[in-house]
Amino acid sequence: MYCYQCGHSNADSAQIGVACSALLDMNRSDKQGPSIAQLEEELQSARQQIERIRKFVPPIVADGILNDPERLHGTRREVTFLFADAVNFTRLSTSLDAETVFILINDLLTRLVNAIHRYDGLVDKFIGDGLMAVFGAPLAHENDAELAIRAALDMQQAAREFSSIAQAKLGAPISIRIGIHSGIVVAGVLGTDTQTSYTVIGDPVNIASRLESQIEPGHILVGAPVYTRVHALFNFTPPEMISVKGFDQDIEVYKVISSRAVAAKERGVPGIEGLFLGRAGEISILNNVLNTFSQDDRGALVIVEGDAGLGKSRLVGEWLSGVPAKDMTIWHGRGLPYAQGTGYGVFRSLLQDAVNHAPDLEALLDKVSDPFLPYIRNLLGLPLSDEDENTKRYLSPEQINQMYVLAIREWISRSSTVNRLVLVLDDFHWADDPSCEVLKSILNLIHTAPVLFVIITRPQTGDRIRCGDLSGFNPTHVQIPPLSDGESVSLLQNIADLHNVPQTIIDTILVRAEGNPFYIEEFVRMLIEKGVMAFLEGRWRVSSPLALEQLDIPTSLRGMMMTRIDRLPENLRYLVQDAAVIGLQFDSHLLEQMEHRLRGVENIIPMLERLCELDLLIKQPQVSADTYAFRHILTQEAIYHSSLRHQRPKLHRIVAESIEALYKDSLMQYVALLAHHYDFAREREKALLYTLKAGELAQQRFANRESIEYYSRALQLSQHFSGTQEERWRAAIGMGDVQQHVGDYEEAIAFYQAALEEHLDVAAENQSEVMLKTGRVWDKRGVREKAEYWYQAAASKLESLDKDLPRLRAEVNGALGWLEMRKGNLSTAEVLLEKAVALVDGTTNYEVISSSLNRLGGVYFNLGKWDAAVLAVGRALELREKLNDLVGVARSSNNLGILKRTSGDLKGALANYQRSLEAMLRVGDTEGTAIADTNIANVYIDLGAWKLAEENLHRSFAISQRIANPNELAQAHLNLARLYIYQKIWEKAETHLHNAITLFSQSGTDANPNLIDAFWVKGMLNLEKQQLDAAEESLEKCHALLIEVTRNANRESAEWGRYEQLAGRIAFSRDQTPIALQHFQTAAAIFKKTNTMIEEGESTYWCGITMHQTGESAQGINILQTALAIFERLDSQTNVDLVNEKISKLIQMTD
Repeated sequence: MYCYQCGHSNADSAQIGVACSALLDMNRSDKQGPSIAQLEEELQSARQQIERIRKFVPPIVADGILNDPERLHGTRREVTFLFADAVNFTRLSTSLDAETVFILINDLLTRLVNAIHRYDGLVDKFIGDGLMAVFGAPLAHENDAELAIRAALDMQQAAREFSSIAQAKLGAPISIRIGIHSGIVVAGVLGTDTQTSYTVIGDPVNIASRLESQIEPGHILVGAPVYTRVHALFNFTPPEMISVKGFDQDIEVYKVISSRAVAAKERGVPGIEGLFLGRAGEISILNNVLNTFSQDDRGALVIVEGDAGLGKSRLVGEWLSGVPAKDMTIWHGRGLPYAQGTGYGVFRSLLQDAVNHAPDLEALLDKVSDPFLPYIRNLLGLPLSDEDENTKRYLSPEQINQMYVLAIREWISRSSTVNRLVLVLDDFHWADDPSCEVLKSILNLIHTAPVLFVIITRPQTGDRIRCGDLSGFNPTHVQIPPLSDGESVSLLQNIADLHNVPQTIIDTILVRAEGNPFYIEEFVRMLIEKGVMAFLEGRWRVSSPLALEQLDIPTSLRGMMMTRIDRLPENLRYLVQDAAVIGLQFDSHLLEQMEHRLRGVENIIPMLERLCELDLLIKQPQVSADTYAFRHILTQEAIYHSSLRHQRPKLHRIVAESIEALYKDSLMQYVALLAHHYDFAREREKALLYTLKAGELAQQRFANRESIEYYSRALQLSQHFSGTQEERWRAAIGMGDVQQHVGDYEEAIAFYQAALEEHLDVAAENQSEVMLKTGRVWDKRGVREKAEYWYQAAASKLESLDKDLPRLRAEVNGALGWLEMRKGNLSTAEVLLEKAVALVDGTTNYEVISSSLNRLGGVYFNLGKWDAAVLAVGRALELREKLNDLVGVARSSNNLGILKRTSGDLKGALANYQRSLEAMLRVGDTEGTAIADTNIANVYIDLGAWKLAEENLHRSFAISQRIANPNELAQAHLNLARLYIYQKIWEKAETHLHNAITLFSQSGTDANPNLIDAFWVKGMLNLEKQQLDAAEESLEKCHALLIEVTRNANRESAEWGRYEQLAGRIAFSRDQTPIALQHFQTAAAIFKKTNTMIEEGESTYWCGITMHQTGESAQGINILQTALAIFERLDSQTNVDLVNEKISKLIQMTD
């Protein structure tokens, strides 16, 4: 039996309701109660009635009546009042009928009311052609005065838009005047049992009404209490004093001009911003760096370290504040904490700051050449052309990453030619891996360009900024210590008058602050907000000593922050707590979406602006107009950790769902955030999905640390439920790829093999690809047997398939071919690499084609197929140029130069080497630059251009000294020794040669091939100085090393040719001409076979000289003519002159 009194279901036999004791109507036909359809109909009818009532009752009051009647009871509260009146409307409308006037007034008032409701105001009443509005009752906002002014400005705009209608209907425009005032009033429901109204009563209401009546049309007049709260947000006229009817004293008023484009800085404690204490020593160190930098053509590196809250950024800001813009350009970049940023985040923000300071975007883009322009545009979030997108498609992830690094490097390098650059990279402890890689690659700019890097970071164990050994950059380290007790007291005294503050409280503050200025500033803010301090006579002073003595001082900075948060109004407290779940930095649209889902809030901007006023949040216009951040990471951390653990999963889930709803068309940009929030929401399936995607994206941008973390987490998540075989495979292979990239080969092999063993049902082509990767890792470890095993396994797996798979088959053949080449099986290598090229030739697998061609060129070279080698490497170079692969271009140009020099095309070799040098300089490859300089010098030596050779070798030597690579430095010494021998500057040659041999000897057996060259050069030096015994000793050492390195298996290499040539020279000097001739002939044959033409010419020359010495003058001259032809072909003018001179002398002697 259904009770229509209370809705309770009773037993069928019941006559009285159990719940309410009402008599049940036994005669009703519907004893079981209304049907679902009836209930839905009644509910819909009730809703319609409520909506009709809402039209006649302000929304806030209606909500109070329906949901929270207690809120409407009379209370004393601070409220802001707005009075508005349409001037002369009544006089102008006298000629119109009442219906037309009603429609006009209704149109105007609707526009004005919409502006008021937009800012949560309450229209208390309509007064003819005007109205009275209330902000702060029955629901208070922290910024009611601001909301009232923003509403007033919108109302004036609405009136201006209405003016054209008024002009048409009334013959004259209509303007409104507005008065606003704030104060304490009584607000609540007023009336009788039969009729009530929600209203407010108090003097501020009357003052606001009087202000409206005294301001001229089209303007807004506000009282001093309103101005005090909002002067940082709006522009006002200077203050005026006016008399107001009904009040004895004049009132201070201000006219509103406009909203500020950028809010004036208004810290919680006025005066703090200009205060800077206790950092004189650090400033002195930094000034010394700046003075040196301003007078030098080179740059510098500064690392500023300190714990959170100690003022690192403030220190750097104070230091650079006086630098004129004409002397130096200062740009700022910033790292973001976990899951907040994207790849190259620090340099994205640096670029954006540069854009903000540039006259226009094109001025910045002009500093970047065409190949790099798409990458800079991409970092700035600008659209790319189809052609640019297409070019990137053919590059490998490694090459794309390389291009980003090179693009940033070129932009900074070229910008530094216009003005000295100071790059401030803040919060670098949060830098993503790609940003660290960029910094690591561009730091060497300080040796050649006026770029000052200022890295701000927290103390960290090990590598401070994850850029390896920085000793070569001579960094200046600035440690920021806590303030001393004396400095902390000085800071307190500058902020506030401590006259009435007991010493015990000061001591407690000092102990708990631990020298952290942020704590001290926050403590004073707390005192002000609690009303313990007031701004009197230009200083913050204790206004309530008793309240101060009773104050419970927070024991930590986190406690301090939470004391402030706890005192926020409920709506602001909820908002800032939810923002803390998103992270240190957040988009207002995302937070608004979150608030809408949690609490039905539609507009959070006024609340965000109030939190900015309270110095809890700051706007981040350099990121975007909608981005906000917590003023300090400690604030965000304190708020987040104050929430109960069991509440956090729900909040993280709502953040994730809000991201999916808000950014559904661009989710790939947010996978890291989604992975983080779904993981913390304990939504494991979605967490796995996004964590895996985040790992793959991190891997693509070479954020190795991040990708390892994501893949590890994905493997952990996959264990919690079934059906995750594909995800586990992807995570394991991704982990192996990253470990291979960072050089942890054991781990890479372990992951690859574990994946192959666990996932036997994976597609054969996928297994083959992983086998190929495993082989490559073993190859990198130098274990060729195992590399070959896995390469063959990959090939066998492919043989079992009917699919073409040209790229994969080509890569497997290429890997096997290169392995065979290093084993000395040149014919097999040639077949395999030619097959690799044939498989992908004509496809868009440009990287595989160019790599295979480059390797094939090496095989052709070793087979003596010079033309084929040049053709193959030349094609590889063309492809790499097409791809804008500058590093590949540099390397291929260098390889082509080697081939051309060896085959006797010295001018062609010089052109390729110079091209390689240009590319190496452009990409900032220091070691590659040194190699290119050396190769160019060797060609100049061949050509007899000693001065040019010396210039290039000295540049290479300087680089080798700077990078402190023992092997490169030894090679540089050896090259200079060769040059000085040709120039007959024996002392310098001896010094460099001694250093080269010492360094090579210290490098172990790996340097033995280089030692062969070094002892050969030493033998030549001994010979030139007529030290034949010493030369013989050098020859023996050279021979012993050759036997050790070549195992006597191949006596036809260029190294053996040089040995034979030196042996011949020594024998010739000892007048052992038959022995000498035999050595020279052997050397010439070796050099001819290896196509080493310059040395073939030299050996042929000595054959001619020796032949003449044996009495065969005519034959000797003929042989010298052969040598002359070789040198003429090489365009080696010095050698041509030498041979011509010798031939002339021999002919004269014969005659």
